Amino acid sequence: MAAVLLIFIAATVAGVLLGGGTEIGLFLGSAATLAPFVILAAVAYLSAVHPVLKYPAYLILLAVVLGLALLSFALGFVTILPPEVFLSETTDAAAVEEAITPQTAIGIFLLFCTSAGAALLSLTPLLRAVRVRLASRLDFSPDNRVHTIALVTVFALTLIPLVPVAVTGVPPYLSETFTAILNADTTFFEGAVSVDIYTLFWTIAASFVIVGLCTTRTLPETLQRLGLARPSAREVLLALGFGLALVAVFSLLDVAIGLVWEALGWPLTDTAAFERFLVPYLTPAGILVASISAGFGEEISVRGILQPRFGILLPALLFASLHAFQYNWDGILSVFIAGLVFGLIRSRYSTTVCAITHTTYDFVLFLGLLLGFGVI
Repeated sequence: MAAVLLIFIAATVAGVLLGGGTEIGLFLGSAATLAPFVILAAVAYLSAVHPVLKYPAYLILLAVVLGLALLSFALGFVTILPPEVFLSETTDAAAVEEAITPQTAIGIFLLFCTSAGAALLSLTPLLRAVRVRLASRLDFSPDNRVHTIALVTVFALTLIPLVPVAVTGVPPYLSETFTAILNADTTFFEGAVSVDIYTLFWTIAASFVIVGLCTTRTLPETLQRLGLARPSAREVLLALGFGLALVAVFSLLDVAIGLVWEALGWPLTDTAAFERFLVPYLTPAGILVASISAGFGEEISVRGILQPRFGILLPALLFASLHAFQYNWDGILSVFIAGLVFGLIRSRYSTTVCAITHTTYDFVLFLGLLLGFGVI
C-alpha cells in the first residue's frame, strides 16, 4: 500500500513539475485528480490496523471536502463575474471592484454561504445517528471507519458540485465568462484525447486501491467487488442492444424534459456551448477514446465502487451531480435517470455489462454529432 501511495503522489508531483507540454507530463498529471481519493482510502484502510492513523484520515477527509467546496466556489465565482475581469491584461484591483456591483456581491455571498453549507452538510454522516439510519437501508456498517469516510466523500461529491448551477442558474463551463476564456485560449483543448486515455488508466488503478486491493482484498476479490467479470457473448450483445435502446429512449426523454422546462420557463442547457467541448473528440479515434473512457471510467468508479455499499439511488445522484459543471438542471435530471438505468443493469448483470452499455450509448451520440446530427 505504501508503494501505491508513493506512485500516486510521485506521479502527481512529477506531473505538476513537468506541466502539460509533453505526453509524459500529461500522463503523470492525470493522476492528480485521483490522488486525494487514493490517499484518503489508503490511510482509512491502514487506520484499521494502526488506530492512530484515524486522525490523519479524518484530516485528509476534511481537506478533500474543503477542496471540493473551494473548487465549486471558484467556478461559481468565475461564472458570476464578467469576462473582462479575467481577460483584460490591465485589470487591477480598482477594475475588479468596479465590476463587483451590489447584485454581483450578493451573488458571491450566496455562493460562499451555499458552498460552506454544502460542505457542512456533507459531514453529517460523521454523526452516528445519521449513519445508523442510512445503514438500515443500505449495505454498509455504521461503525466501520472506511465506510464512514466513504459515505462523507459520497455526500460531498453529490452536494458540492451542484452549488454553482443552483446559485447562478448557469453551469460554470457553459457560462459567458468561461466561454470567453476558452475563446481567448486556443491551446485549452490540446491533449484532451490523450488525457482521457491516461485518466482512464489512473481511474482503474485508483478504483482497485479504493476497494481494498493491497490492504483487505486480493486481486480476484477486488475484481468481484467491482463487478468486473468477463462477459459472455450473450451479455455483450445485450449490452450493445441496451446502449442502442437507451439512445432512442433518452432522445425522446430529453425532448419531453425540454418541453416541460420551456413550459415552466426554466433555463435549458446550452447545447451549442456544450458541444464546443466535444470538438477535440470529433474524429473516429476521438469518439472511440471518449466513449470508452466515459463508459468504463464512470461505471467502474460509480457503479463498481459505490453501488454494492450505497445502493442504486445515491450513486445515481452522485453521477448526476458530477455533470453539474456542464449541464443545467434539465441535463442533470436526464443524467440522473440514466444513472438509475445503469444501476439496474449493474445489479442485474455486472459492471462490465453496464460499462459496455454506457460506452455504446456514448459512442452512438458522439458518432451522431460527428455526422452532423444534434443528438447531445
